[in-house]
Amino acid sequence: MHRFFLPPDTFRGERVHFPADLARQITQVLRLRPGDRVVALDGLGHAFLVELKMVSKQRVDGNILSQQAATGEPAGELILYPALSKGERFEWVLQKGVELGVTLFQPILTQRTLRRSPGAGRWERWRRIIREAAEQSGRGKLPPLRPPITFEQALAEAPGLKLLPSVLAERPALEALAQASWPVSLFVGPEGGFSSEEVALARTNKAIPVTLGPRVLRTETAAIVMVALSMAALGELNKPVSENITFSMD
Repeated sequence: MHRFFLPPDTFRGERVHFPADLARQITQVLRLRPGDRVVALDGLGHAFLVELKMVSKQRVDGNILSQQAATGEPAGELILYPALSKGERFEWVLQKGVELGVTLFQPILTQRTLRRSPGAGRWERWRRIIREAAEQSGRGKLPPLRPPITFEQALAEAPGLKLLPSVLAERPALEALAQASWPVSLFVGPEGGFSSEEVALARTNKAIPVTLGPRVLRTETAAIVMVALSMAALGELNKPVSENITFSMD
């Protein structure tokens, strides 16, 4: 069943109004018709079974048939602090991070960060990537994407276990995650990695530099490896997919 994240204000009593971009997708790409059923999510943890009533290229409306708590969310908070990077690398981190269960993206600015001021169009594209990845992977909430802050600010505010992969580290990531519990904060540096001064600053702020083995990973690879290892250590990869199925067609 197709899933769509909608702004909370599009839910009006027992009716749902789909924004124009989703109306085009529903009619021109998916070719859904009146009577078809979809799952609409408000991004706040609620899922609605919706029967489409009005379907046109300009407007799509539906009736809410039932409601339940949305599934697909991890048991706790996993925050990813990726350094802003160029090209498709950052987009890849967002997409795969959503699929694996990241609950919040907080971009950081580091000494070696090359991209520092993405335009409004870029932010809109990134939020669309997050939404589409959340719909595809069965998430129950939309992970927020916050404006970038400095590495120092991020270290000071990050909750729980704080880890950052670095070629300057010696402690294995799996060892640091052996007794992991929620929440977990993961810091990933830019192309070129964290500087020695930044690694020292991390230690001062009770963050643990960790190694991901003898090979040097790209920033986007390191980010996804750290998220996957964390989710595995926290038991999130042991859950069956069946737990994420909402509603039936009956």
